[in-house]
Amino acid sequence: MNSLIVVAHPEANSFNRALALAAQQTLESHGNQVRFSDLHARGFAPDEHPRHYSRRKNHERFDALTEQRFSAEHDTLPQDVARECDDLMWAELLVLQFPLWWFGMPAILKGWMDRVFVYGKLYSGSRRFHSGVCRGKRAVLSVTAGASWEACAHDGQEGDTRLILWPINYSLHYLGFTVLEPLIITGVRDAFAGEDSCAHEQGLHAQLRRHAARFADLGAIPAIPFNVAQDWDERRKLKPGTEVHSPFIRHHADWRLG
Repeated sequence: MNSLIVVAHPEANSFNRALALAAQQTLESHGNQVRFSDLHARGFAPDEHPRHYSRRKNHERFDALTEQRFSAEHDTLPQDVARECDDLMWAELLVLQFPLWWFGMPAILKGWMDRVFVYGKLYSGSRRFHSGVCRGKRAVLSVTAGASWEACAHDGQEGDTRLILWPINYSLHYLGFTVLEPLIITGVRDAFAGEDSCAHEQGLHAQLRRHAARFADLGAIPAIPFNVAQDWDERRKLKPGTEVHSPFIRHHADWRLG
């Protein structure tokens, strides 16, 4: 299996990088080919901008989707984007490794998605969701949070981290990926009250070992359910009585009605 690990953390010796390297080691030990994209080490520019395009369809007004499609069709994508796209097309498994910052992904990873999920190459109006370019590939988020597992739970003060990650997972589903349940590693920031730093460090090492082991049996990680094509009517509205899988797509406007 070909695997691509994308890391979004500015510190070269971060726990996030250690998690990514542990995943890489496990995958390679099981005969997988792994490519490693450290966005900060590569100096990836996260902002979509006219300066990235040496050849333009419209020099008067910059429209990102127009220029992405034009560049994809003429094989003139920016060099950094073209490399990431090649890695994505090569990979059968995509791992996005990042810390949860302000209840979302770091800016560099959001920019990576903005620029690398190229319109006309990675998706189009007729190539998305279950007919997407990445159909048959798997993707998984590996995310660290500073707060405790209890605080990141559905009834925790930090909010339900799994639910917070849903829009990112839906973006991957939009490209056609089979999206696995996210790997959420909590309590990584500092020792909690009553816990000494040594115990905290030991806990991180234990989480690192458990994380590596998950990549030895990816089949044990369930896929996130999404609505299928026949669940939508001609207006792209959810059909009455169709099963719902997330509060983001539901039958009632008032979420409390479920």
